[in-house]
Amino acid sequence: MERNQAVAIVVAAILIGSIALVVLWNPAPQPDVRIGYLSKDLHQLALRVAIENGYFEREGIVVNLVEYANGAYEMDGFLAGEIDMGYLGAAPALVKRINQDILVTVLAAVNMEGSAIMASKSEYDAGHVTTITDLVGKEVLHPGPATVQNFLLRLALNQSGLSIANITTAQTLPALMADSLSANTPAFVVWEPFNALAQYEGKAVPLALSGEIWPRHPCCVVATDNIFMINHPDIVQKVINIHAEAETWIVNNPDKAIQIAVDWLEMDLTPVTTAFNNIIFDYNLNRTGIEMYLDFLIAEGQLITEKIPTDTTAFLDGFLNTTFADSLLLCC
Repeated sequence: MERNQAVAIVVAAILIGSIALVVLWNPAPQPDVRIGYLSKDLHQLALRVAIENGYFEREGIVVNLVEYANGAYEMDGFLAGEIDMGYLGAAPALVKRINQDILVTVLAAVNMEGSAIMASKSEYDAGHVTTITDLVGKEVLHPGPATVQNFLLRLALNQSGLSIANITTAQTLPALMADSLSANTPAFVVWEPFNALAQYEGKAVPLALSGEIWPRHPCCVVATDNIFMINHPDIVQKVINIHAEAETWIVNNPDKAIQIAVDWLEMDLTPVTTAFNNIIFDYNLNRTGIEMYLDFLIAEGQLITEKIPTDTTAFLDGFLNTTFADSLLLCC
């Protein structure tokens, strides 16, 4: 009996040693590019489509994906050297680029529209919160101070003759927003699919879709670390080619794209379809829209005064680079 146990121990040791040698001699391939993205953000479906359709593998690019809760955290990821490229909102890219000198360049658009200010269904049905002006003195949940959604909330308030000072705000995770609504916290602003899901589950109703606040507004973009762009222009070009191909595929194959989103988000078809139809997928950068973001951020005091570019046109010339997108050679 003892001899059998000893033999078993020796065999186990040999197996473990063999596995260790295999790992040692066959290490996991180092990624060619580390790409950041936002958690469960349907705006960034193109990245998921590219992975599911095997575009990166086809081009021989090894990708490491890094998930973030919002665009501000993703910009911190750039600063920390965690990622080389990323899908994130134009607003946090602008704010952090200027306020913290995080050197990134925006290369392509990802989507337009696709966010909403949502009101508690019970408060809406009771007639307590049916317009933006009803939010005065109330708390509104948002995903972060340097996000597109925070920008849209400020814009909607201004359009109603109010300002951010007329409400209080609290940051929380998108997945927790609908369940956090109350009489004192009757609204939230976030990206899809969380708005459509909250409506589907009977927890909230749209107070204002972002397309109503600002039609065809820019939202998410693809950005790159400047040093990575300089050192690896070939990889950056391939990533932008893949991104544009995925965007085109989404537009041409909406039903298949929605099914990929259903599997990825692990949500029912109905809310995903509703959310999908609230988003405009387009990889072409809207410089005018980015300029409007910059002007509004300055007006709202969201940028450190001494860091505001004296020549905003020159700043945007460096912050936006369309040469990679302009040279696209799509396979289909």
